[in-house]
Amino acid sequence: MSGSPLESIFRIAAPELSDEDARAWRAEYREIYEREIVPVTRLFRGARGTLAAFHAAGLRQATITGKRAADCERILRGLRIRGEIDAYLGGDSVARAKPAPDLALAAAARLGRAPEECVVIGDAPADVGMGRAAGMRVIQVAWGYARRRLPDADALVRTWPELRRAVFVMAGGRAILR
Repeated sequence: MSGSPLESIFRIAAPELSDEDARAWRAEYREIYEREIVPVTRLFRGARGTLAAFHAAGLRQATITGKRAADCERILRGLRIRGEIDAYLGGDSVARAKPAPDLALAAAARLGRAPEECVVIGDAPADVGMGRAAGMRVIQVAWGYARRRLPDADALVRTWPELRRAVFVMAGGRAILR
């Protein structure tokens, strides 16, 4: 479910949901999310240092999410990491949601990189599927949605230092320069 459009998630719980009701539920969900979730969103411990290390090494970074791009930007700004991120895209930035490759390919284009130069870091089957479908390497982190290795992930990491090492190895031991 993670990464799926809200209406798809709602229909799992209520298959008979009309399109009109799905839109109303989405509007209510977004209102609650904006009011209750965005203000209390926090980075995982270790994330800020890892993002800074990637940025200092010249790695271009994008954040891609099933959330709307505007929500993503508000969250990044609130977390004070907007300056570390070169591009951000939300589910409303492309026609097809994860696990389709659209978000990953759009992020690569915005970063000026070919898909084979990119690494997707994610915690859910939709993230891994998206990265694989886009022709990118995929690192699964074990501190989010899926804690057991997903079959299509190139690597599973359990700590921030492991993630930094895996990314730098996949970058050929060197930074991908801007």
